[in-house]
This record gives sequence, structure tokens and C-alpha cells, in this order.
Amino acid sequence: MISDRGALLAIAERIAEAENRVGQLRARIERLRTEGSDASQAQETLQAVSHNLANLYVRQSAMRRGVWPWPSARVG
Repeated sequence: MISDRGALLAIAERIAEAENRVGQLRARIERLRTEGSDASQAQETLQAVSHNLANLYVRQSAMRRGVWPWPSARVG
């Protein structure tokens, strides 16, 4: 059970980092648009980070339900 807590804590930390990065990227995109600059690279990065964040939320949810979120594992 302790290792489960450690894994959940690690996932929570990664989620916090990703959420912070998403916020930074959104602010950067807004600033670039305001300046009239091309924000396409920042938008692509935001999409990738958002996708990773979504995956982290799924892993966290699965771990809380007691199912390890490996690709071969079936949730249900």
C-alpha cells in the first residue's frame, strides 16, 4: 500500500507540473497573439502537454480505483 501512495504522489506531482506548464503556455500564446507573433509552435506544445496531462489524470484515476494503468490492463 505504501508503494501505491508513493506512486500516487509521483503522479500528483507530475500533474501539478503539467498544469503549471499548461498555464505558462496559455499565457505565452496569449502574449504572442497580442504582439502579433506566430504562436503555432507554442500551440503545438500546449496540445502535447495537454494530452500528457489527460493521460496522467487517467493513470491517477485508475490507480485510485486500484487498477494499474498499463496499456494491456483492462479497466472495468
